[in-house]
Amino acid sequence: MGSIQKVNLLGSSFSLKVDEDPAYFQKVIQHIEKVFSDVESSLKITDPLRVALLSCIMITDDLLKERERKPQGLSAEEAEKAEQMTLEIIHMIDKNLD
Repeated sequence: MGSIQKVNLLGSSFSLKVDEDPAYFQKVIQHIEKVFSDVESSLKITDPLRVALLSCIMITDDLLKERERKPQGLSAEEAEKAEQMTLEIIHMIDKNLD
C-alpha cells in the first residue's frame, strides 16, 4: 500500500511513491524546506545543488548526533535484568493463579 506524493524542492518537481502516512511525509518535506531556507538565508547561497548538499550535511549531522544521544536497544546487563524481572513477574502470576 502506498500513495503518490508530489514534491517541489528547490525548483524541481517530481512524484514519489510513499509508504508512510501522507501527513507524516508532508512533515518530512516541510522540515527539508525549512533547512533549505535556513541555508539559503544564513549562508547567502542560491545555487540549488549547493543548498541541497549543505542541507544534506546539516540534516545528517543532526541525525547522527541524535543517534549518539539515544543508544539503540538495551545493554547486556539491562537485558539480563529485564529478563530476571519478567521471570519474577511470571512466577508471581503463576503463584497467585494456583
